[in-house]
Amino acid sequence: MAYYNRPPINELNLFFFDCETGGLRPGVADMVEVACVLTDPTGSKVLDEFCAKVFPLKEVHPKAAAVNGYTAEKWAEAAVDLDKAMVPLLRMARNSLFAAHNAAFDWGFFEFAMAQRAMRWPSDYHRIDTVALAHPLLVSRRVSNVKLVTLAKYFEFEFKDAHSALADAHMCRKVYCALMEIYAPFFDQA
Repeated sequence: MAYYNRPPINELNLFFFDCETGGLRPGVADMVEVACVLTDPTGSKVLDEFCAKVFPLKEVHPKAAAVNGYTAEKWAEAAVDLDKAMVPLLRMARNSLFAAHNAAFDWGFFEFAMAQRAMRWPSDYHRIDTVALAHPLLVSRRVSNVKLVTLAKYFEFEFKDAHSALADAHMCRKVYCALMEIYAPFFDQA
């Protein structure tokens, strides 16, 4: 499909993505878990979700494993090859905007995985970053940082299983919707 045949950006679904990784740099570390929550363009209606633990090909750094709970034993029972996980992710991504908490980090790993498989993002190139959207809360000192756990607490959301990909993708969506409610009065003035 040619780019110009895609829906306008305001009609694209939102693809809230999160990955847990074996380190901090794509190419040096692999994703060990991937998840997305697909919503309507407002972020309020969940249309679909996907989550998979994936086999890392590179060694997982102990600090990363301490954060995301990776163990070779746990992953041996439930993990799939990243090739298998990328197919449903990219199918769900069609006509959607990539959204994440710290989008540059997640996009870096996602983009690297696509490039390794000769795949490409099947939609618009714009990305939504809830870290950037939450920056005014930090500047106004309503929050001490823009970590997902901090924002969940600020909005009084119960956040179980932080640093598991699906829980983080769902929380990213909730934080996005809460931020949009804060900004709604500014949109109404236009």
